[in-house]
Formats: sequence, structure tokens, C-alpha cells
Amino acid sequence: MLMEKMNWMQVEEYLKKDDRVVLVTGSMEEHGYNTVATDTQAAWEVAKAACEETGVLLAAPVTYAFVGWAVAYPGTISIKPTTFMALISDILESLTHQGFKRILILNGHGQNEIAKYVIEDLSVRIPDMNVKFRSWYMLPKTYKTIEAEGGSHWDHASWLESFQWINQPVEIPDKKKPAIDLEDYPTYGPKRIREVIKDGVAGGGYVKDEAFMRKYFGTVVEEVVEILNGSWKKEPPEIK
Repeated sequence: MLMEKMNWMQVEEYLKKDDRVVLVTGSMEEHGYNTVATDTQAAWEVAKAACEETGVLLAAPVTYAFVGWAVAYPGTISIKPTTFMALISDILESLTHQGFKRILILNGHGQNEIAKYVIEDLSVRIPDMNVKFRSWYMLPKTYKTIEAEGGSHWDHASWLESFQWINQPVEIPDKKKPAIDLEDYPTYGPKRIREVIKDGVAGGGYVKDEAFMRKYFGTVVEEVVEILNGSWKKEPPEIK
């Protein structure tokens, strides 16, 4: 179900029977001992598994994002927020023009939440476009698992996005770091942030065993499948 491995005629055939597509948004950003592409890789593997199960097409990922705070770490590549928003807008317009009406953006990077403003803007100009934006780590069942396992003791580059078979290029130290107060981080500047965070893990336990992580990964995939196969009505859920 990978669009990048199909020709245009195959994509056209797909559109005759389905108008759903998944777009992954991630980043190239330091993630402690994990890969700098963690935000993209984790979301991509979840999306790929969900698309294989549902038969939904998976578009190539958006790898670059705004990550200005982390540019003092080599390997971090940041683009302007306006560049990211323009890119998402262009991609959504292209997909909609071709006949994709139900689009799930599966996100792996917090600052990509600004894509919601793009969706809101496009919904005014393209009324029949239907886009859902979901950050995988904020999905209800997944987030409950994160809270149950880590409480408040987790943060950027900690265990919750550290998968042995996806994004661990080296052995991860089995340790914990106290949470770092970064509420005002936008004013610190990249150099000072690196001095504060040091190894790139912003707090919490660094790693969990693979058996747990695979079960946890399965929970995320299950939730994405539910979204893809669930209701796409453009209205708030009924209040019970």
C-alpha cells in the first residue's frame, strides 16, 4: 500500500474503489540515543502496519519540520513554520484534486500541530475535503498506556518513542532523568537548550524492554486502524 512503489495508473485504479490515504508528518530532530529521524520513523512504521491491515494507501512522508530549538544538535534540520504549513497545504490540495477525499495525517512531531491551521483554512475553500490530524502518541488508548507506565516521568526522546526494531542505532542506557522544566524554552535559544538537556533526553526513563514496546506499538496500530475504518462524518460526536 505504499504510493511510492506504485505507478500513476495503479494509484488511479485504487481511487476507483477507495478515497482514503494516510500522510505521515515527522521531523529530523535530535532524539537522544535514538535516530534523528525518530519522529518520522515511528509514525511511519505505525502507519505502514495500519495501512497493510486496512488496505489504505500510504503516501510518502513529510520528513522535515520546524525544530528551531534543537539546531545546536548535529543532524537536526529545521525549516520555517511557514514553509511547513505551505508544504502541507500544497500536498493536501494535490491529493484532494486527484480524488482523495478522506485523508489521515498521522503525526510524530509536536510542533507539526500547526498543520491544523492549514486544514481549517483549506476546509473553507475545499468543502468536500475531509482531513483528520492525529499525533500517534496522543491517541486515547496509547496515551493511557504512556501515563500508566511513566506517569509524569516521560518526555522528549524517552522510552515512549524508543523502539528497538525501528529507531535504536545503538544500545540505549537503562536509566532515568528528572523532568526538565522547559516551559519557556522558545526564549532560551538552541545553544542554551543543548547545555540544559545535554544528551538530548528531556526527562524520564530512557528505555523499556522490547516485549512491552511491541505490545505498546500494537496498541497504537489498533487505534489508527479504528480511525481509518471508523466514521468520517464531518461533525462532532454525539454527547452521551
